[in-house]
Amino acid sequence: MHKKTPKSEAIDKKEKTSTEVVPYRLPFALWCSFCSFTKKLLLLFILALIGIILGLFLYLRFFGFPSPVKRFVLSELESRGMIISLDKLSIDPKGNLIANRVVVFRAKDKQSIWLQVDKVYLSVGWYSWWKGQPLIQSAIVSNATISIPLTPHNELEIHQVNASVKLLADAIEIKKASGRILNINFDLKGKIELNGFPPFYPQTEEQIQWIDAVWSKVMATLDQLETQKPLLLEGALNLSTKNPENAAAAFQLSSKKLWFKNAPIDNIFAELRLNSGVLQVEEFTIELPRGEMSAWGEIDFKGSNSFIEFLSSADITLLKAALDKSWQKTFENLKFNDLPTFSGRLTTKWGEQKMTSLVVDIHCHNFSYYGNQLSELSLPIAYDGKKLFIPEIKLKTADGMLIGEMLWDRLHSTIWAKISSNRINPKIFKNFFGSEFDRILDVTEFNKEFPSVSLEIRGPALDPKQWVYSGHYLINNFIYQGVLIKSAESDFTFSNYELFLPNLQVSRPEGTVNGTIRHNFQKKLVWITNLCSSVNVIESAPALGKEFYSYVKPYRFHSPPFLKVNGVVDIDKNSKEPKTDLHIEVVSSSVMDLDIFKVTFPLTKPKGEIFLKGRELTIKVHHGFLFDGTIQGVYTSSLWRKTIPFHTQFAITHGDFHKAMLTIFKNEKDSGIFNFKTQFGGNLGDLYSLKGDGKIEIHDGYIMSIPFLGIISTSLSTKDTDFAMARADEASASFNIKDGCILTKDLKISSFTFSVLGSGKYDFIRDNLDMDMRVNMRGPMGYLLYPISQLFEYHGTGKLASPVWKSKVF
Repeated sequence: MHKKTPKSEAIDKKEKTSTEVVPYRLPFALWCSFCSFTKKLLLLFILALIGIILGLFLYLRFFGFPSPVKRFVLSELESRGMIISLDKLSIDPKGNLIANRVVVFRAKDKQSIWLQVDKVYLSVGWYSWWKGQPLIQSAIVSNATISIPLTPHNELEIHQVNASVKLLADAIEIKKASGRILNINFDLKGKIELNGFPPFYPQTEEQIQWIDAVWSKVMATLDQLETQKPLLLEGALNLSTKNPENAAAAFQLSSKKLWFKNAPIDNIFAELRLNSGVLQVEEFTIELPRGEMSAWGEIDFKGSNSFIEFLSSADITLLKAALDKSWQKTFENLKFNDLPTFSGRLTTKWGEQKMTSLVVDIHCHNFSYYGNQLSELSLPIAYDGKKLFIPEIKLKTADGMLIGEMLWDRLHSTIWAKISSNRINPKIFKNFFGSEFDRILDVTEFNKEFPSVSLEIRGPALDPKQWVYSGHYLINNFIYQGVLIKSAESDFTFSNYELFLPNLQVSRPEGTVNGTIRHNFQKKLVWITNLCSSVNVIESAPALGKEFYSYVKPYRFHSPPFLKVNGVVDIDKNSKEPKTDLHIEVVSSSVMDLDIFKVTFPLTKPKGEIFLKGRELTIKVHHGFLFDGTIQGVYTSSLWRKTIPFHTQFAITHGDFHKAMLTIFKNEKDSGIFNFKTQFGGNLGDLYSLKGDGKIEIHDGYIMSIPFLGIISTSLSTKDTDFAMARADEASASFNIKDGCILTKDLKISSFTFSVLGSGKYDFIRDNLDMDMRVNMRGPMGYLLYPISQLFEYHGTGKLASPVWKSKVF
């Protein structure tokens, strides 16, 4: 018997077991085959199902759901109060629906679009749908653009929109919504109840035009707003679609470091609350580099009323860049040492019962305008929608004060103001009353003694050019256009560019001026009535303009004459046909120096008239004294040409020949009484153009030392020792003026014994004498010696003061 090993025992056991299962091998094999087949079939089914699902997903992903599914989703959203349309409905890998180009309508008729979104992700609750609950549970918008139509021509675009909303059965819960509108970043949350639609009315053409105009202004305003970062709007809201006017919301708007039209703003902050149609402005603050402005109030849209209260302690000149150009220059010259304060309240009502009420109180201290230091300004304003009333304007300087009141009637479009100013510098009112008023201020200098003025203003409110200014003024010690004036006083009226001074009284150290003046600045005409003057004409003339100064400059009075002026003066330098028609009466008790051809003629006690019509000047001397003789004459001239033509005629009776010779020839030895008459004309400054004639007679004088007689006088003295000292019984000559020469044919100088006859010419341009002279005996001896009179004939040439005489015979 063999001993069994462990290996043999294992073999025996296996054989025994195999022998035992032989009867059951076939059924088991069949079962195994069936199970294997089933597993393969199930795997193929699963793979096929996955393929179908994947294919369906890919189809829905790229081609979208069919129309029935879209209608199903739209009908479900419509049942929850959301009327929308979409272009394509697809699916994303997470199982969310993607709605492309979504349009949300205001009402079921889909006639008015509320907003448009390019893409919306809809979260689907598949399990909830099997349980009968809504399929769409939430929506997500990511980096989308939303368009909200305002009118057929304009729409509001919201960019970079990221929003997550939960779609409840009867509401939309906004978990978070952010985006950018123009230059404003917003971050909002809240809830929208879907309980119906408010009534909607199509826009009228007038409404469309009004909205377009407002939107254009909004865009233009925001285009001029520059910020380092966009404005930030944060808030929460709660509203219903049926009654959006009952919405409740709270917002905060803030920004730092921004510029509006280049005007710097450090900070803006606003806190707003909306509750059942009432907007509460709990805080609105604008901080500037100097000071701040704040406002608060309430707007009741249902009650159609509002009020706003405001307070400012800011330097408003920092905002000059944001103002209209007409105001920018005013603010440029306004400097505040102490910050001004503005406070007030605006109350309004609209609808059937309209009402506006505005109360403003302005206070400024220690400020300057155009370099003029001002100590105080107080300006209370009240407006009720019909009339604006300023009960008391008060302006103080270190030396003076201005007080006044003003009323503006909006319904009748009229304005009335009354102002009283005492010792206030008028230059602080530059740019207020027009360019002509500014021009007057520019040429006026005040010597620390400013005018006293009482002023009343009336006229149509909207057209300052038609206002009527009337009142009274008194000015002491000032300079106007370089002319020192001791005082000026008058009533005045200014309207339609015309200043009327009915009782002007002006005083200077040497005299006074009084009369009536009417100055039309637009037509550049000055009417003068009974203006009587006793002031220095040349020194005072610049006050009436350079043109007038040029008229009076040649006439130099030793002491002021009396003038009486009437007529009109055209001060338009560019006028081709001046409307000047001026009459001046002149009476003087002193001497007037007049320069003619470099010789000064002293006209004593002149009395005459000056006429200036257009550019034609006429001077009539009715009476006066020249060289102690009476003078009368007329001078005419045309001032409009480059070469000024003139003509004059005058006569001197019983003149002092000694003074005439001393003045004209610097000769002190001649004497006598003379009569002189002449008329001549030409062009001023052109001696060759002079043409005319005249006559002179001399009596009872010593005349032989006339320079041009020279050696003849000496020769005659040797014949008759008394001739040189003889008194001429007769001296005369007639003459003509032509081509720069004085010509005579009948010069005759006579004494008791001799007579001197002469003819020839004197070239006064070249100072050249060319004359023949003959000496005759008078009385019976003259007839006896006539045959030999030619022996005493002379010819003179050379300068008038020292001619050379030569005998024509020897």
